[in-house]
Amino acid sequence: MVTPKLFSLAVLAASALALSTPAMADWKTKEVKHDDLDLSTIAGQERLMTRVKSAVKQVCGSPRAITINERLDERKCKQAAMASAMPKAEQTVAAYLETRRIASRDTKAVVGN
Repeated sequence: MVTPKLFSLAVLAASALALSTPAMADWKTKEVKHDDLDLSTIAGQERLMTRVKSAVKQVCGSPRAITINERLDERKCKQAAMASAMPKAEQTVAAYLETRRIASRDTKAVVGN
């Protein structure tokens, strides 16, 4: 199984948001790169989570969010994005670990008489 080099973070803002913030009513995605990370380490996994959080901020953050409703919309967007992204990130880590496990099993030396 080959681990994909990117996964997309998709967010669907509620259609009710279209009235106050039209741009947030569309699907927005942000690719999160992880091919440079060693996801078998805690540090690599933490870096992936940092990148996911950064992508969520980029997708959902709005410097125009001034009113309470706009800030609530932004918060809901971030919560939905994290709920969508975290299972994908966890699957990515699991696939990476499985690939490494299989690779290490295949490279073990066999000694016999």
